[in-house]
Order: sequence, then structure tokens, then C-alpha cells
Amino acid sequence: MGLLSCFCCLIGEYIASNGGVVTAEELAPYLDVQTKDEGDESYMLPVLLRFDGQPDLDEEGNILYRFPSLQRTASSTKAGRKEYVGIRWSNCEGKVKKFFEEKKWRFSKTSLAERAMVIGFGGLNLFGVLVLTGMLMEMSGRPSGLISFVAGLLPALQVYASSFFIIPLVRWFLISETNAEIEKRNRARKQRAQALELPDPSLRRKLLNARDMAQRTVIGKDRIIYSTEKDFDEQDYEAREWEKRFQELERSD
Repeated sequence: MGLLSCFCCLIGEYIASNGGVVTAEELAPYLDVQTKDEGDESYMLPVLLRFDGQPDLDEEGNILYRFPSLQRTASSTKAGRKEYVGIRWSNCEGKVKKFFEEKKWRFSKTSLAERAMVIGFGGLNLFGVLVLTGMLMEMSGRPSGLISFVAGLLPALQVYASSFFIIPLVRWFLISETNAEIEKRNRARKQRAQALELPDPSLRRKLLNARDMAQRTVIGKDRIIYSTEKDFDEQDYEAREWEKRFQELERSD
């Protein structure tokens, strides 16, 4: 699964699990937020376009984001959980990851023994080229025959022997730089997720207003079969409904 697909899947799951209405602060742990201005929510635009969402205002003038295509019916066990924000809400929604964590790049998937063999081969090759270079430099007169042929190949052998170590070294440096940026983004997302667990009074009211605004739509039998005779959790109703909606969004791209 690609990076973009991971982003979309986690964001879609979170929005759907919260009734289709969320705040920008709730989705920030799943996005790559570049701005440091807390009032700048421009990073929400790609999410709105991707999931056909729209901004809305609560009674206090806070911007909330509604996603009608991801609204769904909730079980009766979730009714009355409007007050669950912060750590309590995070615990209730434990099935959805709290933030998106990018995986770091690996330098190599080979085992330690295999890497040791490669390094040994490269070292032996470099040593041989150095010895050959020294021998040719000590020769007096113009080489002929096989020695002349080997002398002609020497520059190519020198390039090969040196690149055997230079290329991996450059690759290691680039991967280290990339992983440092990934670690920085992961740390920023984690901090934003932690801020949701202990929200300040203003953010807490905003989250409560989002929970209050969330509308639960009834899904007809033509879309999914649901029997009231069975326990809601046993039928895994919400998981199947989200999967169906996400597939519809994927086909619409």
C-alpha cells in the first residue's frame, strides 16, 4: 500500500468513526502540516477534495468539517458518548491509529552475514587494484602484451573498485537524511495527537461541538443487510459499511 493510500485510509476511518464531522486538529496527526500558524487550516483542502467534504460553523464560530459520504449509522452503544473527548475518546476509538507514522527507509534487507561477505569482496577487490596499480607504476619501460592489456583496463578497474564503496556511502547518507525528515514529521504528528488527549478548554468545546454536529444516517437494506435480532458488534456493521464507502470513493477517482 502506497503512502497516499495509507493517508487516505486512516483519515477516512477516523472521519467515519466520528460520525462524519471532525475538526482540523483531529486530522492534523494524519497529515503533513507545514504551517506553524494554528489558525491556518489550509492543509484541510486536499482532505475536503478527496472525501467530498465541506466546512461548517458551530454555534461558537469554530470551523468544523462535515463529510456526508462518510456518515453512517452508529450503534446504540455509542449513543450518549458526546462527552468523550481527550483521553476517554481516544480509548474508545482505540481501533483507529492515533496518528500516521511513516516507516523509515532501510539501507538494505540483506542479513548481516551477507553484508559482511559483500564488504569483504569489495575490500579484496580494492586491495587487488591497489596492488596492481603499484606494480604497474614500478615497471620500467613500456608494457607490452598481456601487461599492456591489463594496464589499459586499470582505469576502469579503479573506478569500479572505488564506486563499490562510494555509491553505498552516498546512498547511506541520502537515506539518513530522508529518515531524519521522516522522524521529524512523525514526532510532529505524535505531538498533535497527544494534544488531543489533553485538550485545552477551547479545543475541548470545539471537539464536543463536532461530536454534537455529527449526524447519523440510516443505511437501507439495498446497501447492506442488517438485522436487529443480532448484536450490532457481532455483525461488524460499521467496518463493512466503511469498507464499501471507501471502495466507492476509490472507484470515483
